[in-house]
Amino acid sequence: MDKILQMTVQSQKPTMRQQASKIFMQYLVEYPMGKKRLENHLKQVVLNIKYEYEDGRISALELLNAIINKLPLPLLEEYTQLIFLPLVLQLVNDDSKTCRERAGECITLLLSRLSTQVLQSLHEYAERWSDSRSDKKLQRTSVQLFGLFVEARSDFMKKNGRIEKLLSVISRGLYDEIGDVDQTDVLIAEHNWEMVYYCLQTIEKIGSNTQSVLWKDIDLWVMIIRCLAHSHPWVQLIASRSIYSHFSSCKVEHFENIQNNAASMLIRIPGSLFEIARNLCFELNSEDHRQSDEIIEMAIKNLSWVIKIMDKHPNLCYKSKDMLDVSGEVDDEDENNDDNPNDHAKNPVTWLMTRLSNIAKKPGSVRREAIFKCFAAFATFCDAEIIGNHLELMMEPLQRVINETEAREESMAFTNKFTNNANQSEISVELPSEVLNLLEEKCGTELFIKTLAKIKSKAREKREERKHRIAVEAVQDPEAAAKRKLAKHQKEKNRKKRRIEERKISRGVLTKKPRHIVN
Repeated sequence: MDKILQMTVQSQKPTMRQQASKIFMQYLVEYPMGKKRLENHLKQVVLNIKYEYEDGRISALELLNAIINKLPLPLLEEYTQLIFLPLVLQLVNDDSKTCRERAGECITLLLSRLSTQVLQSLHEYAERWSDSRSDKKLQRTSVQLFGLFVEARSDFMKKNGRIEKLLSVISRGLYDEIGDVDQTDVLIAEHNWEMVYYCLQTIEKIGSNTQSVLWKDIDLWVMIIRCLAHSHPWVQLIASRSIYSHFSSCKVEHFENIQNNAASMLIRIPGSLFEIARNLCFELNSEDHRQSDEIIEMAIKNLSWVIKIMDKHPNLCYKSKDMLDVSGEVDDEDENNDDNPNDHAKNPVTWLMTRLSNIAKKPGSVRREAIFKCFAAFATFCDAEIIGNHLELMMEPLQRVINETEAREESMAFTNKFTNNANQSEISVELPSEVLNLLEEKCGTELFIKTLAKIKSKAREKREERKHRIAVEAVQDPEAAAKRKLAKHQKEKNRKKRRIEERKISRGVLTKKPRHIVN
């Protein structure tokens, strides 16, 4: 039987490992054996979860999961310590994501089967580790375990104030990582993202079981809102999900008239609605390589809810009764940013639309696509009055992308007749065109045409003004004009080179590696 157990991790064939695990499991459950032999077999199974190769560790963890599930409860409680601590070590230290997930599943199943007395002894481990302020890894481990406790035995955690104590541990952990960092800094605590992530993961599990407890902790919500501006995408995503979960439990139509909403953090934290909107804009304004579909989707869902509550209850955006704090919402490097805090301080919806419009004017296909999808969501879920009042702000970046694409098609029509470049351009125009159609249906054709004519007129005036300024500069400052021409030619050269590389990648052509690079 020792040979069979060895095959469960060492065999190269998955079917062989599975068959060996079934045979050993049947032997362990049905064959009568003494305490010492049973203990030796369990020790070997636990030892196998540290096997050198990932496939073997996964097989060992699956076998251990089956043992936890099938072993009689008295025996399981007797050998709990033997099983629990090695699983915790694998949960924290294993390099494989799959193995960590399997270890978490084993711990969750173990906790779900144990009696309250044994469960309390394991919970005390996590409590002691959470008090270890000098060891960050132990604190992180305790937070992970607390999340598994909430997931597996919410009934146990709700008793004796354990949830409240856990929330204080999470608040302390979050504050130690990001509490002293300015909310407008989008690069906060990147090197310590794991502790923040697991704290938010545990919060999400608490919210799915006892949401009313979360509503009371204002300091915790301040940290969650701040985590929207974290640099790590996992932290951004889970913070967005927590915010959206809170929004889903509120009613926009009669927000201040619903008794439960009186406890909402939007009312109890002045200016929190604005902070959420600003941090979500930070997410959408990230570089293309930092964007992900999940983050964009959650940001759009949250902003679609935020803009409606901004329109009905703009006072929730104010930190004080007199003004809206709009510090940090403007990018200095955005040349087209006409967002003046003084102009929009009394209208949060106008500020949000202006902010999104300016983000969409920046280069970056993923960034622009995210904003356009956001506009499409607004056109679908918001009232026509909101769309009509801000139609120009929404249409301007959409029309700009269409004009840029059409100009690019014309300039490359002769050189790329028989390539797939035209198809790529048509795909890039498809989304803004669809969004424009949605806006026209929402606000009416007459207003849409007037706004479109106004946008084209403004663009034409800007072009003429720019041409006049360049002509004047050529006469008054020839040296600056020459530098401008050189910079323009270099920019065009870089643009052509980039497009050639993009076309090669789209055709599956790989660039040749230098000879001095050795694989």
